[in-house]
Amino acid sequence: MRAAQALLAAEETTPQNLIELHALAALVTSEGDFPRALRLWRLLLEREPRHVEARRMIDSIELWLSRPPWVRYVPAGAVGLGLAVVVMVVVFSLSGSPPVTRNVSPLPAAPVALPQAGPGQDSSPPQTITLPSLHKRRQG
Repeated sequence: MRAAQALLAAEETTPQNLIELHALAALVTSEGDFPRALRLWRLLLEREPRHVEARRMIDSIELWLSRPPWVRYVPAGAVGLGLAVVVMVVVFSLSGSPPVTRNVSPLPAAPVALPQAGPGQDSSPPQTITLPSLHKRRQG
């Protein structure tokens, strides 16, 4: 850990060993020194062109540095939560008090007029209903 802190403190120091360079790039990134971290990750990628993490970190840091400063320091979730709280406060302050719910019994059903059977017609409903088959049987 002391060796890593010494490397962090010495800006011009760059390790020759790829593992040490990788470790230093990760430490500098975690410290938040993104311009220096970007230089170290690029150097690592230059020395080892197939280094997947170096490519990913370069892309991430470049994206982070391309954002406006206010976006970097205010997480989007905090903004959304703050906005939701403000909207709720405004809604409740404009309404005075939250609405009161009451138990209300449903209205009685309105009577329904049924058609009357004409002369010679049976007024009772049919007892069976025949539905067409939805599945055709294979004949075999």
